Amino acid sequence: MNRNAFVCIILSLPLLVKLSSAQSKKFVCSYSPTKATQIGYQPDYIPLEICPYVIFKAFSFPTIVGRQMLFNDNDKIAFSSVVSSVRKRSNTARVVASIDGSARDFTRASSATVRRKAFAQAAVTLLLELDADGIELNWKEPGSTHAGRGSANDRITMVQLLQDLQQAVKAASKSRNRNRELWFRGSLHTNVMEEAYNMFDVCELVDHVTLDPSTTDYLENSHAPLYDRPSMLNTGNGYNTTTQYWIDEGCTAKKLLLGIGLHGISRVYSPSLIRYVRGRINLLDHVGTHLEQRELCKTIRAAGWTYGWDEYGAMPYVTRALPDEKAERISYEDLNSLRLKMDMVEQKRFGGIYIDYVHSDDIYGSCGQPYSLTAYLSSRIRSIPSEIGFAIEWN
Repeated sequence: MNRNAFVCIILSLPLLVKLSSAQSKKFVCSYSPTKATQIGYQPDYIPLEICPYVIFKAFSFPTIVGRQMLFNDNDKIAFSSVVSSVRKRSNTARVVASIDGSARDFTRASSATVRRKAFAQAAVTLLLELDADGIELNWKEPGSTHAGRGSANDRITMVQLLQDLQQAVKAASKSRNRNRELWFRGSLHTNVMEEAYNMFDVCELVDHVTLDPSTTDYLENSHAPLYDRPSMLNTGNGYNTTTQYWIDEGCTAKKLLLGIGLHGISRVYSPSLIRYVRGRINLLDHVGTHLEQRELCKTIRAAGWTYGWDEYGAMPYVTRALPDEKAERISYEDLNSLRLKMDMVEQKRFGGIYIDYVHSDDIYGSCGQPYSLTAYLSSRIRSIPSEIGFAIEWN
C-alpha cells in the first residue's frame, strides 16, 4: 500500500466513526394510566413497533416525609406495569417517567438545598428501583407574573434543581453501566417563555426539552396554531414563532421534541358576539372542551357540520348551529395539519416529536385504519434523514 493511500484511510476514520454514530429522530408516545384505564386500554396495547419511546404520564409530585420525598405507591404500581409490558415485548423500547408538579410544588422543592437533594434522590429511585430509562420534569406555570404561578426566583432555582438532577442521573447511569436521560417539559406560552426560563442553562443540563402543546390550547381559535394570527397585539402564538424562541435563546434544535395533541377543542359561543371580539372565538369560550381523536372522528361525521380551514392556524375546523342562538366550533388535527407541522419539525431540525396520547388516537379503527394519525407521524419521523455531524481535530 502506498503512503498516500494509507494517509487517506487514517484521515477517513474519524468521519466513519461519526457517520456510524448518527442518531435518528425520536418518536415518543405518551401513556396516561388514568385516562387509559377509563377506556380499558392496557399497557400491552401500546404499539411498540411505532412507539419506540413511551412517556408515563405521570407521577404525582412526591410528598415530603421528614427529610425525604416519596412517590405515591399507586403511581409506582402503574409505572411498573408499563415497564414490565415494554420489557417483555422489546429489548430496545424506552420508558420515561414524567413527574407532574404545580408551580408551588417545584418552587418549594427547588428553593432549598436540602429539598433539592431530597427530590433528586427520589428521582433516582425511579431509575434504579423502577427501571426507568429517563425522567421528565413537568414544572407547570413557573414564574410569578402573567401566566406563571410560582416565584420570581424560579429562573434561578430551576437551574439549581436541574444541576442536582443531572448529577444524580449521571451517577445512576454509571452505577448500572446504562445510559439514562433527563428531560424537561417546556411551555410554548409566550409570557412563560420570556419570564420563567433561563433557556440556555436549562437546555445545557437536560437531554431533551418536550414542548408542551397544552400550553397554547386557549390562545387562538385553532388550539395548536402553526402560524401567528395577524394582530395589533403581536401575540406571536403560532408554533413556528414559539418554538423558534427556544432556539433563539440558545437551545439546540436537536434537543427539542415538539408535542402534538391527538385531540380537538370544542367551543360554544354566541355568533352575535363575534364582531365584538374580532372573530376570536377563543375569547368567548376560554377553556373549551377536549375531544379525543377516537371520539372526535365519529362526532364530525354526523350531519349538520360545516367544514373549514384556518389559514393562520393551518388546521381544520367544523362548525354547526345549536339551540338558543348558539354555535359550536371544533378545532382538530388531520393528516393535512400534521403534515405541515412535520414539515416544520424537519425544517427546524428538531430532535423529534411526542404525542399526547397514544390512546387518544382512533385506536380501534372506528373511522378507518387504527392508529391512523400515530402511524402517519411515525412514518414521517422515520423518513427524516439522520443528523450527521463531523469534525476534524488536529493533535
